[in-house]
Amino acid sequence: MQPQDTDSAEQAAWDEFVGQLSTHLAAQWPALPERLGERYAAFVEHAVQQAEKRGLDSAAAVARYVNLCFVWGPSFQDKPGFEWAQGLLASQRIGPWGILHQLMHRSLVELQRLPDARIEPATLLAADERLIDTFGHLGKRGALRPPEPPPLPRRACDLEAVELRLLEPAVAEHYVHAGGEWQRVALPPPASLRIDVANAAPRIVGVLSRAPGERPQARLQLRSRSHAVCDDAVHPALRFAGPHGLWLWHGHETRAVSWPVATRAQPAPAAGPGSAIAEETTPETTLLELQVCGLRDEGEAIGSLATQVWVWPSAQWWLEVRRQAPAAAPVSADGQGTPRGVTRCRLECDGQPHDVAPVRDGFEQGLDAATQQALQRLLSAWSAVEGLTAARLEGQLALLVGQAGFTWGWQLGAQGLGGRAFMRLLGEIEMQACEAELHFEGELAVADSRSRIVLRCAAKAPLRQLLRREAAEPPLLPVMNPALARFRLPFEVELLPLYNQPHSQIPLYMNACDVLVFTSMYEASPCVIKEAMACNLPIVSVNVGDVAERIGGIEGCHLCEPTPRDVALKLRQVLESGRRPDSRSRVAELSLRNIAHRVMAVYDQVRSARPEHAYYDKPSHSSD
Repeated sequence: MQPQDTDSAEQAAWDEFVGQLSTHLAAQWPALPERLGERYAAFVEHAVQQAEKRGLDSAAAVARYVNLCFVWGPSFQDKPGFEWAQGLLASQRIGPWGILHQLMHRSLVELQRLPDARIEPATLLAADERLIDTFGHLGKRGALRPPEPPPLPRRACDLEAVELRLLEPAVAEHYVHAGGEWQRVALPPPASLRIDVANAAPRIVGVLSRAPGERPQARLQLRSRSHAVCDDAVHPALRFAGPHGLWLWHGHETRAVSWPVATRAQPAPAAGPGSAIAEETTPETTLLELQVCGLRDEGEAIGSLATQVWVWPSAQWWLEVRRQAPAAAPVSADGQGTPRGVTRCRLECDGQPHDVAPVRDGFEQGLDAATQQALQRLLSAWSAVEGLTAARLEGQLALLVGQAGFTWGWQLGAQGLGGRAFMRLLGEIEMQACEAELHFEGELAVADSRSRIVLRCAAKAPLRQLLRREAAEPPLLPVMNPALARFRLPFEVELLPLYNQPHSQIPLYMNACDVLVFTSMYEASPCVIKEAMACNLPIVSVNVGDVAERIGGIEGCHLCEPTPRDVALKLRQVLESGRRPDSRSRVAELSLRNIAHRVMAVYDQVRSARPEHAYYDKPSHSSD
């Protein structure tokens, strides 16, 4: 079975249409085929080609244009006096069917104006009606027989202007910070949205309102003025479709109609402590259509309007937080008896107080509880240090202490009703991102030595920010990013000094250390390096004296550049490895016994080389 040649079938259908059109017009205007004779078919074919060249793609539009060629002559738009036709056919904004409607209307006017016109306007109008009746069901070349041909309007029917306005706003005030305090101020209503030939309908109409069942809800009003109407019972036809269903208005009802709009019900807060701030939720979307035929006898038509109405929550929120750090106190392993900080909050929505428990619990049961658990883990890690006894940790650690105020809520942008809403956010933060005062103590035992070790941490990380977003740009996240605090807590270690200590204690101290750091700039053969090697103590040292010769090639001992960065890098490598080097064997040759033998060898060598009766002449002194 051969596949169907669609292109050939469509071409045959189009040729059949041209033949039927030729026959129809010959019956309608018999004088012209009689005068043209054999040239009649070529005349019709040329007129069809001219129609397609001008972008008249539907069969009915082609038929109407060819019909006008019977009245005014072939390519009439290019003749002197027909500049009006040339202008209409070149228009890019009316549409093919609108062009034919206006060509037809102007032709009727011109025939009425001509005193010696051979064709009556009524005759041309009747002929045009018959053409639409005959060929109006056909489609375009390539799809000449659509399954559901759209109805073709025949009479002028269009809008003159449409106005959309917020008849009853759902929000009238929002919060601002002025004069050192937060207050509510009037929020001006958005300007009306006008749609006409010069002002196209926006793709989105933005509105602020409340969820279904909540009051007050915004009320949107549409007012329309018609340029011409085909049938007052049909057009204009207003449709508003959404979760509420489908609401319809027709004819004179569309001159002024209003209806409530509602946003989507907001999601319930997540389980657990905490509360979302400035959450960009999804708007409710509805479809608004105002349908007309979109034909004018003269000039550009507005046509049918179709836009989406997006409805965001209208709620305007305000939050104030004041937090006080807990008092310093010993930290216990079970967290019992540890003082807690104080959190005070105020929360309002459109001037009405709201339950602050979720916000307060977010700080106290969320942030503060996690901070307390962190302190307990610090104590546990400190107590687990090998050789450490009597471990203690006391002090305080608090996050986000101080005061802050925020207001947020959806607002319409600079385009008012004609665009998207944005999440407005104002914030003033005067806080410490972290406030720490920690004191670690313990007794460290290594071999037979015991020493007291203390770690201290006292630091604050200020967080002072003004957050301001009162326009759609920039996006919300870059506005909030400056409130992201990064900090490090410095620790100070108290070590017992090693000078003036008995030499017998040095090995104990050496074995209690994790690493020896040697940064002396001038040395010959430093003894401390050899002592560390004898204790298998990791070494990080600059290249001074004979250090490179001593520790070169020993795993766990590192030479470093005399810079803080490189010292820190090598020190980190040692501490992360956690292994002790095998360096004692490298200094075995420096034991007291070996050194004594070497010294004796030198003396023996000198003695054996000395002459039996060696003597030295006393130097003489010259007179000059």
